[in-house]
Amino acid sequence: MRRIITLIVATLMVALSNPAFAVSTASVPVRAIVPSGLELTYWIQSAPPGVDPYGAGSAAVTSMDFGTLTYDQTNGIYLAGKYFTVFLIGRTAGSAYRLQQTCNGFTTTGGSDLNNNLMMTPDYKSQDAVNGIAQGAMPAGDSFTATSLAFATNKVIYNGNAGVPRIVRAYYGLATGAPGEPAGSAPITDKPAGTYNGTVTFSVVLQ
Repeated sequence: MRRIITLIVATLMVALSNPAFAVSTASVPVRAIVPSGLELTYWIQSAPPGVDPYGAGSAAVTSMDFGTLTYDQTNGIYLAGKYFTVFLIGRTAGSAYRLQQTCNGFTTTGGSDLNNNLMMTPDYKSQDAVNGIAQGAMPAGDSFTATSLAFATNKVIYNGNAGVPRIVRAYYGLATGAPGEPAGSAPITDKPAGTYNGTVTFSVVLQ
């Protein structure tokens, strides 16, 4: 009898050590709204000719001011001591988009202009980073356009067909007559003295 009682106690102890688990749940709603509006972010770096936008002598700026140009006696042209890189990011909530620019004139109060002298060159660099993370290769189907005069209306810089936000570069510099500069561009040789002003307007639009 004592042995039978011991076995029963042991069995009960095993059963109590593996109870059936009760389940209690709570459902918590989660909600977020991704806006459908367009957003354009930009910043500008100046740098000496031939230097990376973040290289030696570069600086963060808020406008593209070439300052007083210097005359190159050898080539008979006026040169700038810097160029500018405008970094652009378009956000469209996944829709295909274009980054574009408009410049309606780069003129002086005397009526002369530098419209054939200011060039814009689009570019894409995989190492450009957001929050320290390199953006990687250009998304399939995206593209950027060729070097052209900045004097233009709604000139396309980048086609973001994948709808993915990416950092795009637009370089701005004065023509020097070097090979590869766009048709219609020319170095500054005999423009009247004065201060020339203009505005470049950037926009992101849906495809």
